[in-house]
Amino acid sequence: MKTKVDYVRKLLAVTLAASLLLVTGCGAAADAGATTGVTEAGDVGPLSSLQLTPGADDTSDPTVTIKTPLEATKAGAKMILAGGGETIKENQSVTYKTIAFKTEDGSQLGSNFESEGDLIPTVPEMKTAMPEFYDVIVGSKVGSYIAFLQPTPTEPGATAPAEPANIDTLIVIKTTKAVDIPPTPPTPEFKKSDDKSVKKATGSISADGKISVTLPAGKADPAKLEVTVLKEGDGPAATKDSTVVAHYIGARLEDGKVFDGSYSRGEPSEFPLSGVIKGWTEGLTGIKQGSTVLLSIPTDMAYGKDAAAMGKPAGPLVFIVELQEVK
Repeated sequence: MKTKVDYVRKLLAVTLAASLLLVTGCGAAADAGATTGVTEAGDVGPLSSLQLTPGADDTSDPTVTIKTPLEATKAGAKMILAGGGETIKENQSVTYKTIAFKTEDGSQLGSNFESEGDLIPTVPEMKTAMPEFYDVIVGSKVGSYIAFLQPTPTEPGATAPAEPANIDTLIVIKTTKAVDIPPTPPTPEFKKSDDKSVKKATGSISADGKISVTLPAGKADPAKLEVTVLKEGDGPAATKDSTVVAHYIGARLEDGKVFDGSYSRGEPSEFPLSGVIKGWTEGLTGIKQGSTVLLSIPTDMAYGKDAAAMGKPAGPLVFIVELQEVK
């Protein structure tokens, strides 16, 4: 059964995250830069009736009222209440909390104010995909409340409707933190060994930070999970229930074919270790924040024997994981 929190997370994937995925992946991060200083952008007329009272504390929902039905077909964003923190700039990772409402009757759809919040990068791709939202959030102060209306993005190749539909959801966010996005590290490289005496994957980090992985010859499935710490961090250790922020790349152990990774997107990904493959959960448990590890994962701890039928990478897998944050 889906909860209201589940709904609002799905909703954000359609608006914030999905909009960014429709454009080119992020490149290497630049230094945090300019601000816009804009307090509203796009079609803000429908937001004119909105009133907001902050909650009693950081984990309490704000009280939001709007005149309904709220009718809007175009994107619009407006700062409702200015915060008192640092100014949010370009090329930062912003933590935010969200509450959502039906535009038809003002009823609440969901909220994640009780959580630590989610992340969104103020990168050029956001400006391309969501210019109104970008113009307001960049230049605002941490702690600000921003309301916005965003049409559901049209998938590439899909035909846009002849008449724009009324936007059915009002989203209000509160920003809670903003930090500069660090430069994207170089993408690790995988290569198969020609030496049949090499029986396990090995990795190394060069002086300039380049990670190289040598895969064993042949197609042998590791007998057990192998965890090799290439660089040990000094932060808190992950548990099986932790959420981690990491740069990662995964390849098939048999042929070195890369199937997934965060490096090409230019920003790390966030995962709950309770919601990933067993090899990740067990392999990263006990690993300290700041560490870089090589995981060699047997088939039964990856996607299993039926992986190909499910559209997943088949066989044993190997990952490089740069553990940037443990929550």
